[in-house]
This record gives sequence, C-alpha cells and structure tokens, in this order.
Amino acid sequence: MKRSNCVLLAGTSAAKRIREEGLRQEQFSTLVGASGGPKWLVISQLDRVLMGEFFKGRSQPVATVGSSIGSFRNMCYAMEDSLGALERLEFGYIHQTYDSGRPTPVEITAAGEKILRDALGGEGARQVANSPIWHSHFVTVRGRGPLASERRALLAPALLASALANAMSRHSLRVFWDRVVFHNGDSASVHFDSLRTVNTRLSEENVCDAVLASGSIPLVMAGVQNPHGAPAGNYRDGGITDYHFDLRFGHPEGLALYPHFFPYMVPGWFDKSLFWRRVRGGDMQNTLLVSPSPAFVARLPYGKIPDRNDFYKLSTEERLKYWNRVVDMSRQVADDFYELWQTGAVADHLIEVGSEDIPHKLSRVTAA
Repeated sequence: MKRSNCVLLAGTSAAKRIREEGLRQEQFSTLVGASGGPKWLVISQLDRVLMGEFFKGRSQPVATVGSSIGSFRNMCYAMEDSLGALERLEFGYIHQTYDSGRPTPVEITAAGEKILRDALGGEGARQVANSPIWHSHFVTVRGRGPLASERRALLAPALLASALANAMSRHSLRVFWDRVVFHNGDSASVHFDSLRTVNTRLSEENVCDAVLASGSIPLVMAGVQNPHGAPAGNYRDGGITDYHFDLRFGHPEGLALYPHFFPYMVPGWFDKSLFWRRVRGGDMQNTLLVSPSPAFVARLPYGKIPDRNDFYKLSTEERLKYWNRVVDMSRQVADDFYELWQTGAVADHLIEVGSEDIPHKLSRVTAA
C-alpha cells in the first residue's frame, strides 16, 4: 500500500496502546470533529468508513465533540441511518448555490438551515437527542455585549477587539464569549477547564438550532437567537473558541479518535495566523489523528483542500466539479485507513508525537 494518502498521528499513550493491541473500536471513547467548512469534504469518505465499518455494531457509548462542520458531521453519526444522513449532508452542502456573487448572511443562514433539516429528516432530531450510543456535544458560543448584535457596525469592531485580545492571551476570550455546549443525556461527558462554559441538554426541540448555531460564522451568517432550553442570547460558531480544539478537555476514559483534514491543529478561530498557538504533541497523549497526507493534498485539483473562498473565486460549475472530484479522490484516504486497520499494519505507520511541535515532526517523517 502506498503510504502517502493517509497520515496517522498518535500521542505517546495512544501510540503505545495501539502498538500493543492493534487498532480496535473498543479503544476509543471519544470522537472529535473540527471546524473548517468545506474542508470536511476531503474526509467525507473517511467518515463513511468509520460509520459503516469501524464503529459498526458499537454497543458502548461514544462521546462526540464538535464545532461548526464538526457538529454537522457528528450529528450524522448519532442518527440511525448515519450513512444516509451523511449522504444528504454532503449533497446539500456541495450543491448550495446563491443568485448573487455575495450572498447576505440571511441567505447563507437559510441555506444552512435547509441543508441541516434535509440531513436530519423527520426523525433525526429525536434520534440525536436520545441516542444511547452516540453522546453528542455540540460546541457553540454566546456573544457578550456588542457581540450579541446582528448590526455589522457593532459586531465587526467587537470581533476585532476579541481577536486582538486573543492574540495576547486565549484566556481573554472569556471577556467576550461564553462557550455553550449542547449535550446528549442528563450530564455532559466532555468537560472544558479553559474559558467560561455552560452545559445545556439537547432535546428534539433544540438539536437543529444547536448544530446550526455551532456553524454560524459571525458576519457570514446570522446567529441563532434563544435556542430552546438554553440561556437567552445570540449563539454563534463554536470554532471561535474551539476551532480544532486544544485537546486538553476531559473526556471518558479511553482514546480519542480525530478524523481531521489537517495533520495539525489550531485551537481557536482567531489563532489561525498565530503559528505559536498550534497544538503541541504533548496535548495528544490519548489521541489518534487521521488525516490526508500533504502529498495527497498536493494532487488535488488546485493543489488544495476546498474552502469558503471557492464560492467567490470559482464559478458554480467549476466549484461543483472541483468539490465532487475532491470527494471522489478522498476515497484513497479512506481506503488506506481501512487497509491499515484490516491488515493490522497501523502500528508500522504511526507517527508518534511527544511534546514537540507536530508540523516539525511530520515534515521530518514525510521527507524520510
């Protein structure tokens, strides 16, 4: 098997266990889903393998935690027809179109809600809220002060102030945002120590609002006002505080599986250009991250993973062709993971990361 399509990064504890036991679904208690919009299309085939094969017949609970598109994907895992839900989500996401070149937040929000409701179908919200196996945690944020406003004149400078404060310290985000986690069951099984966090129980009435809010990017989409059962407020994209997650959250005993579009992690939305904020290998002790390899990404059309700029830089026809091609090619990543799992060769392909910087470790390994 060519190794170049799939990267497996493991923290020290995770690597030790997988080398000793092989790769088994029972090792994992937690599934992580990152923010990233259209980037998820490069791992949609990996999701299919995880849903339909790796976690098939799962009888023990799995805590899922996600923000933005990670919440949309994790929602599908919690539905009885998870593969069908993912197919509907993928189709709706790829085929969203807008009459104007610059759609308004109201238009994008309406399109996002339609995609979400189509994926959920008639019984999806009830299944997600009550799943005995898939314990969902959808991360959102509630804006404080002017960040609760939909008026651009108030919201834009407040976002800038939040970004500048974050550059000094991530802890400053508590002044601007409350993290609100919508969770399945009586109590949350994922716990955050950083920033102010409010836990709210999922119900059939608020699943759609919670997932939509988790992906409601400020200035791009409208926030979600007063979700059912949650504290009053305007709820927005959970990626603001937890873009790729810093992995220092508490979760049930066991390993965390992280299907990701990148072989590195950025903690929060405002950290994307702050390279010193990248998650270090020491935070991955109990995590296995599976992502497309840099070599695979280089072979994609345009040499990159899809992103939101494609709506503005490409015609609708070009974007549809590109995004569908990425989904087709991503089967190579999923097939490589499946083969490693089935043949027991995962241990030989693990890249173990200790306390050092993950991109540096990856660059040395892939160059070897």
